Amino acid sequence: MKVGNSRSNTILQGKCGLATAFGLLTLVGFPSFAAEVAVDFADRIGSAGDGLYGGFVEHLGRNVYGGVYDPKDPTADADGFRRDVIAEMKELRTSVIRYPGGCFTDFWCWEDGIGPREKRPVRIDPYWQQLEDNSFGLDDFLKWIDKVGARPMITINLSTRGLLEAARMWEYLRFPKGTTLSEMRRSNGRADPYPIRYWCLGNELHGHWEYGHREPERYGRDARDVAKFLKKTDRDAVTILCGSEYNQHWNEVVLERAWEWTDMLSIHMPAWQNREDFLRSGDLLGQRVRATAETIAKVNARQPQHLRKNVGLCVDEYFIWDNDVGARGTEYTKGRHILEPNYTQRDAVVLGDLLIALHNNSDVVRFACIAQSVNAIAPVRTEPNGRLWHQSIYDPLRLTSRFGRGVALRPRWTGGTVADLRASAIWNEKSEELALFAVNRSTENGQDLVLSVDGAWRVAESWELSSPPMARNGLDREEVRARKDADAVCADGRLKLKMKPCSWRMVVLRMATGKTGEK
Repeated sequence: MKVGNSRSNTILQGKCGLATAFGLLTLVGFPSFAAEVAVDFADRIGSAGDGLYGGFVEHLGRNVYGGVYDPKDPTADADGFRRDVIAEMKELRTSVIRYPGGCFTDFWCWEDGIGPREKRPVRIDPYWQQLEDNSFGLDDFLKWIDKVGARPMITINLSTRGLLEAARMWEYLRFPKGTTLSEMRRSNGRADPYPIRYWCLGNELHGHWEYGHREPERYGRDARDVAKFLKKTDRDAVTILCGSEYNQHWNEVVLERAWEWTDMLSIHMPAWQNREDFLRSGDLLGQRVRATAETIAKVNARQPQHLRKNVGLCVDEYFIWDNDVGARGTEYTKGRHILEPNYTQRDAVVLGDLLIALHNNSDVVRFACIAQSVNAIAPVRTEPNGRLWHQSIYDPLRLTSRFGRGVALRPRWTGGTVADLRASAIWNEKSEELALFAVNRSTENGQDLVLSVDGAWRVAESWELSSPPMARNGLDREEVRARKDADAVCADGRLKLKMKPCSWRMVVLRMATGKTGEK
C-alpha cells in the first residue's frame, strides 16, 4: 500500500538505504542519547478524521448558562448565544458536539426545553445539584450548533425514561410534518427535520454513580429496543451504545443483547489529576481502547455471517478532572461555578498525550469528544461583560485539530529513551504535509530528537508549548500558550528537536515542491 501520489512516492524512495527500502521518515539518535522513532508510509493505522475533534455541551455548571447561552452579555446575539464562544468553537474546528449530557441526562425531559421560554418548567438537577429553568433546550442547542458549523450527537435518557419517550423525541426532531409532534416543531420555528444522525443511548449506565445504574442484561435489552426503533425508522441513524472503559463483562453482555442494531460502543476517559498515573493517562486510554476493541471482535466472531460487521468505538467523553464540586451554599442555583479548574502546563501535556493516543488508535476510534466545551473542565473560560480567556489545554487541542486530520501512520520506536516520550504522525495527502505531534511527559528531564528525512522537505509549521509544570493561565494573563519556534530547521535532510521537560511539540513538514497548505 502506498501513500501519496507518484511524485511523493518517488521522493520518499530516494537514496537512503534501509529507510529508502521501507519508505521511512526516521527520528535518528543524535547525539547518542536521543530517542529514535520511525513511521512507514505504508503502515497506516486508520483515518484521523473530523470525528476525533468533537466537543460536548452538558447542562453542567456554567457550560450552558454563562457560557454557550447568556442573553444579558454584551457579546450575545439575537438568540442569546455568546458570539465569542461560537468563534472559539469554530477556531477549534469542532466537528461534532454531544448534548445534553452526561450525567445531566439521568433526569432530562426533552419536552421541558421546547416552546416559549416563559412556559418552560423549572426543575432541579439532582446529579449536579443545580436549578434548571430550561431556557436553553433542544431547539436552542440545534440552532446554536448550526451557527458553530458542527454536527449534533444527541444523548437519549435511558436512565429514567425509555423507548416511548425516545420515539416521541425522534418524531419531534426528525419526522417531516403532519403529526402532532412534527407540527409542534414546525410551530416552534423549525420547518424541516433536523439533520441528526448520531444517537447516544444513555450515559455511563454501567456506573454506580448514575441514578439509572443497572445490570448489563437490562440495559442491553433497553438499548436494543431503542436502537431497533431508530435503525428501522431512520436509515441515517447511527446508534452508539453505552459501554464501560473498565468492565469488559458489561460490554460483552450489552453487545450480545443489541448487536444487530449497534453501530458504535462508547467509552469514557477521565484523567484524574490526583492520581500517580496522571501523566500516563494517554497510555491508559490506549489500553482501554485496545481491550474494548478485543471484546467487540470477540462478540463479532460469535455472530452468524450475515450479522458480522465493524462496530467502532466512540470516546464521547475524555477530560481532565479536578473534583471541584462547587462552594457550599450554591446548591440548586442556576449556572453554578463548579468544575472550573485552572489547568496547568502539566495538564496541557496530558491533553496532548490523549490526542496522540487517539491518533494511534484511529483504526477503531471513530469519534472523540472533549468534555466540556466551555467553562466546566473546558479549554475556554468566559467571564461576564464579554470577557473570555484560554486555558493551557487550548492550544494543543486547537493545533492538533487543525493539522491532525489525514492518515495516521504507525510510529515505530527504534532506539533511545522513550519512556516519557510519545508521538503520532498524520499524513495529509491533499496538502502533502506530514504533521508530527510529540510530548515529553517528564517534568525534570529534556530529550533530543533528530528527524532525518530523505527528499525535498521543508518546515511549514513548528510550535512548542513549554512552561514550568504548574504554570497556568488566567483572565488577562495567558502565559501558557503555544509559540512558534525557530529551532526546527531542516539542514542536509536532518531536523533536530529539543523536547524540553513537560512540553508539547508539533512540527509540520511539507514537500518543497508540493501544494501550498492551508494558512
